Amino acid sequence: MTNSKGKAEPAKIIEGVFEQISEEYLHVRIDEPIEKAAASFDFDQEAPITHKAFTQVTRDFVRHVYQKALWGWAKMLEREARAEAVAILEEGYQTPHGRGYFTAYLDASNPRLFGLEPVLSQMAGYIIAMERARHIRWVCASRIELSDWPTRCLIAETLLNCWGPSLPETLSTCSPAQLANNVSELINLIVAIEKTVGKMREGNPDLNKI
Repeated sequence: MTNSKGKAEPAKIIEGVFEQISEEYLHVRIDEPIEKAAASFDFDQEAPITHKAFTQVTRDFVRHVYQKALWGWAKMLEREARAEAVAILEEGYQTPHGRGYFTAYLDASNPRLFGLEPVLSQMAGYIIAMERARHIRWVCASRIELSDWPTRCLIAETLLNCWGPSLPETLSTCSPAQLANNVSELINLIVAIEKTVGKMREGNPDLNKI
Protein backbone atom coordinates (compact mmCIF):
# COMPACT_ATOMS: atom_id res chain seq x y z
CA MET A 1 0.00 0.00 0.00
CA THR A 2 1.44 3.39 -1.03
CA ASN A 3 1.88 6.07 1.58
CA SER A 4 0.55 9.17 -0.18
CA LYS A 5 1.65 11.39 2.70
CA GLY A 6 5.23 10.17 2.33
CA LYS A 7 5.20 11.04 -1.39
CA ALA A 8 3.81 14.53 -0.86
CA GLU A 9 6.98 15.97 0.64
CA PRO A 10 9.30 14.88 -2.23
CA ALA A 11 6.80 16.27 -4.73
CA LYS A 12 6.78 19.58 -2.84
CA ILE A 13 10.59 19.66 -2.82
CA ILE A 14 10.74 19.03 -6.57
CA GLU A 15 8.14 21.72 -7.22
CA GLY A 16 10.15 24.22 -5.17
CA VAL A 17 13.41 23.36 -6.94
CA PHE A 18 11.93 23.69 -10.41
CA GLU A 19 10.30 26.98 -9.46
CA GLN A 20 13.60 28.45 -8.24
CA ILE A 21 15.62 27.29 -11.25
CA SER A 22 13.00 28.11 -13.89
CA GLU A 23 13.92 30.47 -16.72
CA GLU A 24 11.38 33.01 -15.49
CA TYR A 25 12.82 33.02 -11.96
CA LEU A 26 16.46 33.18 -13.13
CA HIS A 27 15.71 35.96 -15.59
CA VAL A 28 14.03 38.17 -12.99
CA ARG A 29 16.34 37.46 -10.06
CA ILE A 30 19.70 37.24 -11.88
CA ASP A 31 19.65 38.32 -15.53
CA GLU A 32 17.72 41.56 -15.19
CA PRO A 33 19.71 43.09 -12.28
CA ILE A 34 23.03 42.29 -13.99
CA GLU A 35 21.85 43.55 -17.37
CA LYS A 36 20.56 46.75 -15.75
CA ALA A 37 23.85 47.30 -13.91
CA ALA A 38 25.86 46.66 -17.07
CA ALA A 39 23.74 49.11 -19.05
CA SER A 40 24.29 51.83 -16.43
CA PHE A 41 28.08 51.54 -16.54
CA ASP A 42 29.64 54.68 -17.99
CA PHE A 43 33.11 55.06 -19.51
CA ASP A 44 34.84 57.26 -22.05
CA GLN A 45 34.17 55.55 -25.35
CA GLU A 46 36.32 58.04 -27.24
CA ALA A 47 39.48 57.46 -25.21
CA PRO A 48 42.31 55.48 -26.87
CA ILE A 49 42.24 51.85 -25.82
CA THR A 50 45.70 51.26 -24.42
CA HIS A 51 46.40 48.21 -22.30
CA LYS A 52 46.23 50.38 -19.18
CA ALA A 53 42.86 51.81 -20.21
CA PHE A 54 41.56 48.34 -21.08
CA THR A 55 42.59 47.04 -17.65
CA GLN A 56 40.99 49.98 -15.85
CA VAL A 57 37.68 49.87 -17.73
CA THR A 58 37.21 46.10 -17.38
CA ARG A 59 38.16 46.34 -13.69
CA ASP A 60 35.73 49.20 -13.07
CA PHE A 61 33.01 47.38 -14.99
CA VAL A 62 33.30 44.35 -12.73
CA ARG A 63 33.24 46.53 -9.59
CA HIS A 64 30.19 48.40 -10.86
CA VAL A 65 28.19 45.29 -11.81
CA TYR A 66 29.03 43.38 -8.65
CA GLN A 67 28.19 46.33 -6.42
CA LYS A 68 24.94 47.23 -8.17
CA ALA A 69 23.60 43.76 -8.92
CA LEU A 70 25.23 41.27 -6.57
CA TRP A 71 26.92 42.69 -3.50
CA GLY A 72 24.61 45.53 -2.58
CA TRP A 73 26.54 48.30 -0.87
CA ALA A 74 29.72 46.26 -0.44
CA LYS A 75 32.60 47.35 -2.64
CA MET A 76 35.24 45.18 -4.24
CA LEU A 77 38.82 46.24 -3.78
CA GLU A 78 40.50 47.35 -6.99
CA ARG A 79 42.91 44.42 -6.94
CA GLU A 80 40.00 42.00 -6.44
CA ALA A 81 38.05 43.54 -9.32
CA ARG A 82 41.11 43.46 -11.59
CA ALA A 83 41.75 39.79 -10.83
CA GLU A 84 38.06 38.97 -11.36
CA ALA A 85 38.00 40.83 -14.69
CA VAL A 86 41.04 38.90 -15.93
CA ALA A 87 39.47 35.58 -14.83
CA ILE A 88 36.15 36.42 -16.51
CA LEU A 89 37.82 37.34 -19.78
CA GLU A 90 40.17 34.38 -19.69
CA GLU A 91 37.30 31.94 -19.20
CA GLY A 92 34.36 33.72 -20.77
CA TYR A 93 35.53 35.77 -23.76
CA GLN A 94 35.37 33.95 -27.06
CA THR A 95 35.15 34.83 -30.75
CA PRO A 96 35.60 32.71 -33.90
CA HIS A 97 39.27 33.73 -34.07
CA GLY A 98 40.28 33.26 -30.44
CA ARG A 99 39.43 33.43 -26.78
CA GLY A 100 40.73 34.73 -23.48
CA TYR A 101 41.98 37.97 -21.97
CA PHE A 102 44.60 38.81 -24.60
CA THR A 103 42.15 38.20 -27.47
CA ALA A 104 39.65 40.52 -25.75
CA TYR A 105 42.27 43.25 -25.49
CA LEU A 106 43.28 42.89 -29.15
CA ASP A 107 39.63 43.03 -30.25
CA ALA A 108 38.89 46.10 -28.12
CA SER A 109 41.96 47.96 -29.42
CA ASN A 110 41.37 47.01 -33.08
CA PRO A 111 40.08 50.13 -34.89
CA ARG A 112 38.22 47.95 -37.39
CA LEU A 113 36.08 46.43 -34.65
CA PHE A 114 33.72 48.00 -32.11
CA GLY A 115 35.87 48.86 -29.12
CA LEU A 116 35.04 47.84 -25.58
CA GLU A 117 31.27 47.47 -25.88
CA PRO A 118 31.31 43.87 -27.24
CA VAL A 119 33.90 42.90 -24.63
CA LEU A 120 31.81 44.29 -21.77
CA SER A 121 28.72 42.63 -23.21
CA GLN A 122 30.43 39.23 -23.14
CA MET A 123 31.65 39.90 -19.61
CA ALA A 124 28.10 40.62 -18.47
CA GLY A 125 26.89 37.43 -20.15
CA TYR A 126 29.55 35.40 -18.40
CA ILE A 127 28.74 36.94 -15.02
CA ILE A 128 25.09 36.00 -15.59
CA ALA A 129 26.09 32.43 -16.45
CA MET A 130 28.28 32.18 -13.32
CA GLU A 131 25.54 33.52 -11.06
CA ARG A 132 22.94 31.23 -12.59
CA ALA A 133 25.18 28.20 -12.02
CA ARG A 134 25.95 29.31 -8.44
CA HIS A 135 22.25 29.82 -7.69
CA ILE A 136 21.27 26.44 -9.11
CA ARG A 137 23.98 24.71 -7.05
CA TRP A 138 22.70 26.46 -3.92
CA VAL A 139 19.07 25.52 -4.59
CA CYS A 140 19.94 21.87 -5.19
CA ALA A 141 22.26 21.72 -2.17
CA SER A 142 19.81 23.36 0.24
CA ARG A 143 16.67 21.57 -0.93
CA ILE A 144 17.93 18.16 -2.03
CA GLU A 145 21.44 17.25 -0.94
CA LEU A 146 20.67 17.96 2.72
CA SER A 147 17.68 15.60 2.60
CA ASP A 148 17.99 12.15 4.16
CA TRP A 149 18.48 9.01 2.09
CA PRO A 150 14.81 7.85 2.04
CA THR A 151 13.69 11.31 0.90
CA ARG A 152 16.29 11.41 -1.88
CA CYS A 153 15.12 7.98 -3.00
CA LEU A 154 11.52 9.20 -3.14
CA ILE A 155 12.60 12.31 -5.07
CA ALA A 156 14.45 10.13 -7.58
CA GLU A 157 11.42 7.85 -7.88
CA THR A 158 9.12 10.81 -8.53
CA LEU A 159 11.47 12.21 -11.19
CA LEU A 160 11.71 8.84 -12.92
CA ASN A 161 7.93 8.44 -12.90
CA CYS A 162 7.41 11.89 -14.43
CA TRP A 163 10.34 12.20 -16.84
CA GLY A 164 11.57 8.64 -17.34
CA PRO A 165 10.50 8.41 -21.01
CA SER A 166 12.53 11.56 -21.82
CA LEU A 167 15.72 10.34 -20.17
CA PRO A 168 18.48 8.23 -21.73
CA GLU A 169 17.82 4.52 -21.27
CA THR A 170 20.89 4.20 -19.05
CA LEU A 171 19.11 6.44 -16.53
CA SER A 172 15.44 5.58 -17.09
CA THR A 173 16.12 1.93 -16.27
CA CYS A 174 17.90 2.75 -12.99
CA SER A 175 16.26 2.21 -9.65
CA PRO A 176 15.59 5.26 -7.44
CA ALA A 177 18.24 4.02 -5.00
CA GLN A 178 20.85 4.07 -7.79
CA LEU A 179 20.10 7.74 -8.52
CA ALA A 180 19.52 8.98 -4.97
CA ASN A 181 23.03 10.40 -4.66
CA ASN A 182 22.79 12.15 -8.04
CA VAL A 183 19.38 13.79 -7.85
CA SER A 184 20.79 17.29 -8.47
CA GLU A 185 22.50 16.12 -11.66
CA LEU A 186 19.29 14.37 -12.72
CA ILE A 187 17.30 17.57 -12.25
CA ASN A 188 19.86 19.58 -14.24
CA LEU A 189 19.62 17.02 -17.04
CA ILE A 190 15.82 17.22 -17.05
CA VAL A 191 15.99 21.03 -17.22
CA ALA A 192 18.43 20.81 -20.16
CA ILE A 193 16.15 18.34 -21.97
CA GLU A 194 13.12 20.58 -21.40
CA LYS A 195 15.04 23.57 -22.80
CA THR A 196 16.09 21.61 -25.87
CA VAL A 197 12.56 20.41 -26.52
CA GLY A 198 11.26 23.96 -26.05
CA LYS A 199 13.73 25.33 -28.60
CA MET A 200 12.82 22.57 -31.06
CA ARG A 201 9.16 23.43 -30.69
CA GLU A 202 9.89 27.12 -31.26
CA GLY A 203 11.81 26.27 -34.42
CA ASN A 204 9.14 23.82 -35.64
CA PRO A 205 5.56 24.90 -34.76
CA ASP A 206 4.22 21.51 -35.91
CA LEU A 207 5.86 19.90 -32.88
CA ASN A 208 3.52 21.89 -30.63
CA LYS A 209 0.67 19.75 -31.97
CA ILE A 210 2.24 16.57 -30.58
